[in-house]
Amino acid sequence: MDNKSIENSNDKTSSITVTKKPNKIPVECKICGAPAYYSYVGVVVCFPCKVFFKRHAEEKQAPPKCIFNGNCEINTFNRHICSSCRLAKCFASGMQVEMFRSSRTVKSYTKRKKTATEISTALVKFKNIDQTQQSLIQNQLQSNLLRLSIHDWNLLSKITYCYDENSGFSLAKCFLQEHHNLHPKMRYKLGRLNELFLSFIGRAQLFFQNNSHFNSLCSHDRSLLLNNTMKYVGGLGACFIIRQTGLLNDLTIFKSAEIIYSSGILANTSRVINQLNFDSTFFKLLLALIVFSTFNYTYYLNVAPINLMDIKKVLSIQNMYAELAWRYLIYKYDDKQAVVFFSSFIRSIFSLHDVVVEAFQMKHCKEMVKSVIEQTKKTIELTE
Repeated sequence: MDNKSIENSNDKTSSITVTKKPNKIPVECKICGAPAYYSYVGVVVCFPCKVFFKRHAEEKQAPPKCIFNGNCEINTFNRHICSSCRLAKCFASGMQVEMFRSSRTVKSYTKRKKTATEISTALVKFKNIDQTQQSLIQNQLQSNLLRLSIHDWNLLSKITYCYDENSGFSLAKCFLQEHHNLHPKMRYKLGRLNELFLSFIGRAQLFFQNNSHFNSLCSHDRSLLLNNTMKYVGGLGACFIIRQTGLLNDLTIFKSAEIIYSSGILANTSRVINQLNFDSTFFKLLLALIVFSTFNYTYYLNVAPINLMDIKKVLSIQNMYAELAWRYLIYKYDDKQAVVFFSSFIRSIFSLHDVVVEAFQMKHCKEMVKSVIEQTKKTIELTE
């Protein structure tokens, strides 16, 4: 049993044959006589001579001249001494630059370099053209924004005379003068101050009455917008008049207003007043924008919601005033200041919204706005 297994293993061992790669027999380098194994560009040369020819043949500058008039004998020991004679022997032996790989030739290298230069030049030209076109487009857009049309100026003129805040300023100044002339004990007359604030809110009636775009709407939409936006238009108009006249800077008036409307409402109102850092024309554009706005604070009643009948027309008017307000800011200031003013306007609307929600929890505030709405409906002969 063991003998058979030994025989089988011997058979397997004998069947495995190891083949060795035959050694190449070196030949003599045609340049220096050193052992060489390969042919390079048509001539059998050693590796050092191959590298030498590749490096020096591709150079545009010729190697330094031989000091022995080209009579140097090139061999393994002195091949590094005279580059001129060594390169000449390479060419004489039949080595040719044209037999280099095309990607390695000087011609191909020059072509690639030229192509890369042309591409970079084209990219620079394209970039300059693109920047020029962008600057032209930007200048054109900026000139369009800076330019207000005749229609825009006419609309601005109508809005300016549509809401006369000067009468509110006169009322506030007269009130302050009379207030300062009173005895300190007689200055806390809450009824007179409440009537003054009611007159400020009532100035918003002119904005609905004299606005041709508002009057162009159907009776249903006018009534709905009037009921929804009067509290915002009237409240914002009152805050603007108070800011311009500094009415609440008087301590006795501030304390009296605090008694009427509570400290929380007055604190929120003061925040709105501080945010209204606008010129009169832009402020009136904002009031016109609010007249046609569709936002309102949410409260729940057992009544089905009432929607606008011609919402597209209302939104188109709203967009017109928004674009006009932006163009006006660009015309008078710049794009950066325009963004700042519009951001301040949005913040003031949110702050005013808090004032309205809190104020409408008080019966006399709600009745105040309701009376202004009813008076406006009678003035513009608006029926439900």
